[in-house]
Parts: sequence; structure tokens; C-alpha cells
Amino acid sequence: MMRSLRRGLLILMLIALMPLFVLPTKAANQLPPGNVGPGDVYLALGDSLATGNEVAANDDGLPGYPDLLFATLRQINPAITFTNLGVGSGETSSSFIVTEIVTETSQLDRAVAFITTERVAGRVVSPVTLSIGGNDAAAVVQPGSTTNVEQARILFRANLSKILDDLVAALTVEGQRTGDLLIMNYYNPYPGLYDLPAYQPFLPANPDVELPRFNAIIEEEAAARGIVVVDIFTPFQGREAELIFVTRPYPALPPFNPTDLERLFDFHPREAGHRVIADQFFLTSGYRLKAFLPLVAQ
Repeated sequence: MMRSLRRGLLILMLIALMPLFVLPTKAANQLPPGNVGPGDVYLALGDSLATGNEVAANDDGLPGYPDLLFATLRQINPAITFTNLGVGSGETSSSFIVTEIVTETSQLDRAVAFITTERVAGRVVSPVTLSIGGNDAAAVVQPGSTTNVEQARILFRANLSKILDDLVAALTVEGQRTGDLLIMNYYNPYPGLYDLPAYQPFLPANPDVELPRFNAIIEEEAAARGIVVVDIFTPFQGREAELIFVTRPYPALPPFNPTDLERLFDFHPREAGHRVIADQFFLTSGYRLKAFLPLVAQ
């Protein structure tokens, strides 16, 4: 009798302890509620950050952050494939939606068609990452620009609204989101530049003021549609010399040669910057690895 009682107590104790051993393995690959997770295809959309293109003089020939993120996603789903529809030649929110003469489509058209075709074929497109708006913002804060700041913001909001609406519609079936959509905000490539008297006559706006305003548009439009925003602005602060090609310290006088201006103020990320962006996308996605070593540490 006592032996049976002890055996029963032992079984109860083992049952009680089982979650302690099982949960770490399960939790390591669980997703937060509402996340689809890495599906059959990872789709990258956006500008030169998505393609890895930089100013020719600074081009390191390396891929952009999506390639790095893809390598991490494969650790969760080794069968996932990768399609990058990003456009590296100065893609703005306007060109993203405008039909190109050569292809007779826009990047947005191609993205929607791709998602639809993959779904019909029984494949899940998830995640979809988006980096758009950097060139819109750069056009109003780069030295020598003559773009109207207020008009640029109004146009960007209208364009982004359409982009997000169309992508959400493509990823939604019977009211359910079939893929995770993540959009990034942007770092400030020119902090403190407007404080230099020599540059003020050549800057249409203060980057320290205008970049956060563009990011606020991204935050607001994404929040209205339940889209996750990946914060890139914060981890780049104070690390611009390490993560971006812009010359630090700034030249004493603005370079008036267009080639020098483009090279010295190239706002694209260095390889280390792309690693930070890829890490931020992964960490913000809510996806989980049993052991995640950030790319910036590798």
C-alpha cells in the first residue's frame, strides 16, 4: 500500500515537473498571437537599403539587410525561399507605385501579383519587409536640395497609405492576415549638420527636425493598419560613423562638386549598419530561435 502511494506521489511529481523540461523547447519556436511566422517565401520590398546598393564610389558590393535576415529565418524554417523585389536606383514612395515604362508595372504591382500568385500555388508569403521613404526624406534634408518640405511630407503620407493598404489587402484572405508585414523607420544620417553655419544656407530643412516627422508618418500609417514598425532610428543614434557612409566629421565647407557631395554625404548603411537593420527586423518580428546571436556580434 505504502509502495503504491509512494509510486503515485512520484508520478505526480514527475508530471508537475514535466513543463519545466518541455517548455524551453516549445517556447523557443513559439510565435506571439497573431503572427504567421516564417512561411514558404520571404519577400523583401523597398529601396536601395533592400538591395544593398550605395553610391558608386562607396559601393562595397555586399547585399542589403534582407539577405542577412533571410539567413536567420532559415534557422527557423530551412525550406523558406527568398524573393527581393526592391529597387536600388533611388526608389521613393512615388516611384514605388508609379508604373515603369520598361516593365509596365510598379514595384507595388509586382509585389501584389507575387503574393497573389504564391497564394494560388499554395505557398505562404511571410514575412514581407518594407523599407520605403528614406529617399523621400533625404530629398528634403540633403545639402543643396530645393524640395518643398511640407509638400514632400503630404505626398509621402498619401503614397504610404496606398502602399500599405494594397499590401495588407494582398495579404488578407477572409479577414485573416496570411503573412507578417513589417516596415522600418529611418535613421538620421546627418545629426547636427544644421548646427554648422556654413551648411545652413544649403539645407532646405533641419534633418534633426524633419527625419522624426517622416518617421512619425510611418508610425501613424502603420499603426492605423496594425502593421509592425521596426525601429531603426534609435540603434543608429550616436553610431553614425560606424554604421553609415557619411563622412565624419563633416567637411568644414559644403562640397559643391556633385560627385563629392554624393560620396561624402552618402547616407547608405555600411555592412555593420545592414547587420543592425537585419537584427532589428528579426527581434521586432517576434520570431524565436533556440539561441539567437545578433549579427552585429558575429
